[in-house]
This record gives sequence, C-alpha cells and structure tokens, in this order.
Amino acid sequence: MQFCPKCGGVLVPAKKDGKEILKCNKCGYEKELSEKEKKEYSVKEKADKSNKVLTTSLVSDKGERRLEEEQLEQEREEYYKEIGLELLREEFEESEKSEEE
Repeated sequence: MQFCPKCGGVLVPAKKDGKEILKCNKCGYEKELSEKEKKEYSVKEKADKSNKVLTTSLVSDKGERRLEEEQLEQEREEYYKEIGLELLREEFEESEKSEEE
C-alpha cells in the first residue's frame, strides 16, 4: 500500500487512458504504475447490480402527473383560503375587543 506524498491519503489503483495508475481520492494526485508495481496491484472493475435505477410507467405518464398537479394546486388554494379566513376572523375579533375597551 502506498500513500500520497501531497496529503497522505491512500493511493488507489485505477485506469486512465488505458494506463494503470495509482490515484489519491482525497487530492487527485496521480502516479503511473511501474512494471514492478503492476505485479503488486491488480486493477479490476466490478459492476454493482444494486446501482440500477428502477422506473415505472407511472413516472413517465405525463397525463396522470397533470391531474395530480391540478389536484395539488386546488388543495393549496383551499388551504390558503382557510388560513386567510382565520386571519381575517382573528383581526375582526381583535378589533371588536379593542373597540369594547
């Protein structure tokens, strides 16, 4: 195992432009592998099947999304109307109390 001369991070084997190199993941320092070092390190790429992105037909169906967006917009409007009415009621009640005093 080798360490980066700049930051002290571990040098990890990687491939770049068809050449095998050692690369620091912290600072990006790169060093080309010598023939002797190539015997010590093996560079392999392994595909991880868990990184796949899953999609469904619902995600790509624009028609359904429009309906959902319209429904959300209606719900937002109703919510803000209720809040507005509550604020008006509170202001009205406060003004009545101040007039009574």
